[in-house]
Amino acid sequence: MKTQNSTLIITMLIALISISACSVVELETPEQLDIASPLGTPGTEAELLAELTNSDSREWQALTFQLEGLDGFQSCRLDDTFIFFDNGTYRYDGGKVLCGGADDARVKTGLWEIDFDNLAITFDRGTTLESTAQISGIEDNRMELRGEVEIFGQTLDVQGIYEYVN
Repeated sequence: MKTQNSTLIITMLIALISISACSVVELETPEQLDIASPLGTPGTEAELLAELTNSDSREWQALTFQLEGLDGFQSCRLDDTFIFFDNGTYRYDGGKVLCGGADDARVKTGLWEIDFDNLAITFDRGTTLESTAQISGIEDNRMELRGEVEIFGQTLDVQGIYEYVN
């Protein structure tokens, strides 16, 4: 019995020493950026199209991306870019750091269209990937988009501010 207790005590001591030798890795908190939301909107659909595409194509880089229920920004989205082409196609690049879930492929392409009356962009209408983003502001080379995403059967709000690269 003493041998069993001694073995148990030695095993526990080794476990305690091993645990104390390990360092606890702190989770990084995304940097809180103070980026003002753009407030203006173009007066016509043609002006909005020109703002989005630069009359050919325009690349937009994520500055912020927030998902309802999570504190701070999702830093894995901050290397994402959109290119809107004036022919109604887009190219989405999830960047080097993918979030998983819907962000499971680095490059996606599809179709987009403007609903000027509702200041919205609809992506991939009529497909299983269809989604709509409200343009809450676009001015001074920045755009704010708001929308909803379904994750595990729950609808969550998303919001991002983008700045054009070219």
